[in-house]
Amino acid sequence: MSLLDRETVQWIRNEMKQHLDQTSIPNTVLSYMIDNQLFKLIIPKSLGGKALELPEAVQIFQEASYVDGSFGWLVTVGSGGGMFTRNFTKEAAETYYKPKDAVIAGSGFPAGIAERTDGGYIINGEWFYCSGSDYASIFTATCRIKNDSKLISFIFEKEQVKVLQDWDAFGLEKTSSHTIRITNQFVPEIRAFSIFETKNEYGLPIHQFPFLPFSEASFAAITLGIGKHFIEEVVSFTEQNKSNWQHGKPTRYEVMMDRIETETARWKKAEQAFHIAVKNIWQNHVSGKNISEDEQRAFGTVCKRAVTTMLTCANNLFRFIGMKAIMKHSEINQIWRDLHTASQHTFLTPIVDEDNLAYRPD
Repeated sequence: MSLLDRETVQWIRNEMKQHLDQTSIPNTVLSYMIDNQLFKLIIPKSLGGKALELPEAVQIFQEASYVDGSFGWLVTVGSGGGMFTRNFTKEAAETYYKPKDAVIAGSGFPAGIAERTDGGYIINGEWFYCSGSDYASIFTATCRIKNDSKLISFIFEKEQVKVLQDWDAFGLEKTSSHTIRITNQFVPEIRAFSIFETKNEYGLPIHQFPFLPFSEASFAAITLGIGKHFIEEVVSFTEQNKSNWQHGKPTRYEVMMDRIETETARWKKAEQAFHIAVKNIWQNHVSGKNISEDEQRAFGTVCKRAVTTMLTCANNLFRFIGMKAIMKHSEINQIWRDLHTASQHTFLTPIVDEDNLAYRPD
């Protein structure tokens, strides 16, 4: 399914450019995301969502990231909160997913301590990189139980959370991926959950899909979208300079167009392999087949190779662009920084040598 027409793509890009120094997306773009249910892609329709299957959702993550890196990142991370739909209690799911502007920010890293008390828990902790924290309707975070090795996740109301406004990365600058702090906050038992426990009947097939390959696919799709945008921006830049570069033999224009052709072919190879892998693992899942650890590892390698390929494409082209590439406020530089920032996510870190092999363009 297609996410945006060309006019809307340009509108979003223009809106983002007008707020270069902000760490959050413009309110106009946020309203568009809410109105078009872009944070509710994998939430059941009975809770106000779009109930997409994995291949459809991943395609939208890619398309949104092609529009703008921060935009795509926030669509993806915001939608990812829908993976907890069946893990919340029925009351919590209806309370926190149904509102039109519902969106979750938070972290799955167990950076907090939960102390049991009457009717619930007292929570303390800090969690890094909570994307969307400036506008989240609720927060979720994972804690260790005091004097116990058990891990539990919790839902926090906005009023319980202090957002530290410390996101200072060189890319994806408008994702408001700040640290959140919880200090001596009480959370009732009804707002405790585990991703391994089903508590209601609102689940979709995607909610039973393994969380690791879901995350790997989601973030790899972001890099594919940003990578496509980067290549298109290089094409545009090359065409703008055609008359100046058509001197001598071979001309710089010819060299650039040959390089663009090679890297575009490389990008297409990675995209094709990625979407075939997503389709195949999803078909296995919905047919009831158990996805083995070896199959999950192989899928993860496809995702990580796609990311490596996007970095290879961008860096091979970056070398030929010249001074325009290093100017902080140039479009090419912004996209390049977004791509390198997105590729650093922990789910995309290479584990074995094969993860770090770029696809060949032939």
